[in-house]
Amino acid sequence: MKQISTQRHQLAEGPFWSQSEQALYWVDIPACQVWRWHQTSNEYQHWTLPQKVSAVFTTQSDRLLVTLADSVAYLNKTTGELEHLCDLDTDIAGNRSNDAKCDPHGNLWVGTMDDAEEKASGRLWKVTPEGKKTLMLEGIGISNTLAWDESRGRFYFGDSMTRKVHAFPYPEFYDVRSQKPFFEVKEGIGADGSCIDSEDCIWNANWNGARVVRYNPEGEVLQTIELPFSKPTSCVFGGPYGNTLFITSASVDTNDDELIAKPLSGHVIAINLKQALGLDVTGAPSQPFAGA
Repeated sequence: MKQISTQRHQLAEGPFWSQSEQALYWVDIPACQVWRWHQTSNEYQHWTLPQKVSAVFTTQSDRLLVTLADSVAYLNKTTGELEHLCDLDTDIAGNRSNDAKCDPHGNLWVGTMDDAEEKASGRLWKVTPEGKKTLMLEGIGISNTLAWDESRGRFYFGDSMTRKVHAFPYPEFYDVRSQKPFFEVKEGIGADGSCIDSEDCIWNANWNGARVVRYNPEGEVLQTIELPFSKPTSCVFGGPYGNTLFITSASVDTNDDELIAKPLSGHVIAINLKQALGLDVTGAPSQPFAGA
């Protein structure tokens, strides 16, 4: 295990591996910051934005795409300037963006949530490179886990408030939340962010569970990695060979005693799966946004 971040974050989220840059991006939502770590040079860079930011993506140009609290925008890496692409839940007071990923065609899927975590007012949006948005789902508590298994025609999406992750049909899409979930975590734990490996198994960060769990395509638990913090938030495959699992975490709502006992709370770490579990699995680099 290797510590990647240089400081404790409040709510590190949205890890994104850029294969072309050999760099890891992530965000700290309440700090309104985007971070980048270059693996080759071990250099860091960060941008502070005017709103909470929940996810970051590379694009076809040198700009980044970011999901802000109430909108989606391009971020100029040189100047830090933002260029608006589309609004999100501007009609629902208190909602903000949460987990977001790009599908295999480079469209952005972004989930929203009640920032106070009280109402199931969240939505799931699909945003094209042209900035056209389509409402896919409503009535979501805390949007999380966006991952695609094209070989099985699946899109995995979860609600941490219900503790369930469902396998939705893809590219055909309809609401399957009334059906049996793909998996469900125990009470007190949240099914947070996920990624998929080369064997089409899904890795899920268990918020308040201090672990990442690997499920096979039937929804059965295969492996578990115990982590040095209680609140992992998401994970992504990266590194030159795609066999490193990068995991983000949070320090919010963590008391001082636990922060002392678990000093990596709120940090980003990297785990070599061959060394940790003897697994020879890899994962594809993160999917960039198809917009210019």
